Amino acid sequence: MPGHADSPPPGYKPYPWPWAHESILTLAKPDPTWLDTDWTEEDDSSDYIPEEHSGSDDSGNDSDSDDEYISDSEIAALGHYPLEWRHQRWPTHFQEAQEEIDDLPRQITRLVIEERAAAAAYDPGEVVTLLTQFLELLIEMGHYPENSLRYAPHTEPSVNVELATELGYSESAVHLMQQLPYFNKSVNGSREEGIVARTRFADYTSDRDLREGRRPYPYQFYPQSGDLDPWLLPLVLPGRDGWHVIIDTKLGVVRSYDYEGLRHRQSVEWRRHGPLVDDEEQYASEASRAPLVRAAHFFSQLIVAYRSLSRLPVIGADHNDPWMKERHGSGSPNWFAIEIKAEQDTLLSLYCECGWPDNWRRAEFMAKWKDAHRDIQQRTRELLANSEQSDSES
Repeated sequence: MPGHADSPPPGYKPYPWPWAHESILTLAKPDPTWLDTDWTEEDDSSDYIPEEHSGSDDSGNDSDSDDEYISDSEIAALGHYPLEWRHQRWPTHFQEAQEEIDDLPRQITRLVIEERAAAAAYDPGEVVTLLTQFLELLIEMGHYPENSLRYAPHTEPSVNVELATELGYSESAVHLMQQLPYFNKSVNGSREEGIVARTRFADYTSDRDLREGRRPYPYQFYPQSGDLDPWLLPLVLPGRDGWHVIIDTKLGVVRSYDYEGLRHRQSVEWRRHGPLVDDEEQYASEASRAPLVRAAHFFSQLIVAYRSLSRLPVIGADHNDPWMKERHGSGSPNWFAIEIKAEQDTLLSLYCECGWPDNWRRAEFMAKWKDAHRDIQQRTRELLANSEQSDSES
């Protein structure tokens, strides 16, 4: 990989990618409803013949000289539009909303077709492989310690299948949780150190996580919400303002959203369930309203995002996008924003300096990052002390 660049790598997308996606329909093949007219080149009675370029200097002519051929039939069709445009009124918000309502049945039909296609393509083994590759990538990049991942078959401890069945997990969900890799408890106990903000990976060899996975935060505080559908398996368990990443083992998709799940109200997945009556109903149906993405695509995108350094591990998950403008508002930068920017820039430089990804020297990176991070924190303390002194003197 080349040195630290000033622009995002190819394939970069802004927040909330790669942890959340738009409707599955955005990745589906579009309907062939446009440009479907077969414009044929006809015998043209015109005796116009384009002049060949003479090679003379026509620098005074700013017009394009490479006009493409347009047939008579296309010109005739285009001739209808100006009159229509002259009398067209721009749609009002009400008209746009009504058009969306009128089009919803067709969109729902497309969604059902995509869901069936996703279910037919779903391979639990492929999902396990991709998730394993992603977690191993995080270890290789220094976010988690080496040798901190446990692989199936899990024996000590194992998944309590009897309890899982009693709690209501479907057979497909129980089968998948037995195949997933899990981090050692010593490195997966804190939501503050996770790769997802205020969220930790679930460990279904733990009876506590088995229970929490049926009704993760905040749903346990809303009696109307009830348990998740039996075939839904949370990959992560959020705390307050955390994330949901839920594997749908029936459709072979991932439903992923953060505490601002209302951002997806315009998706077909949301609108097909109808309007909300109250806030409690939102929590009761939030998981089923979340946008869908095929599970294999979801985990492939995670690998792409971190391997390309579009997202950074190691530092706080809220600040893992080094290409995103600071979300601390405008004006002069404060000490916290300065620290974040220093961490991001230092990490990018060190990854490149230590050969990421093809000539990677992990031990060298870890040692250099430890020293650099200590220096960044020291500079932050000095900035904070100077700021407090200036405030006291003013």
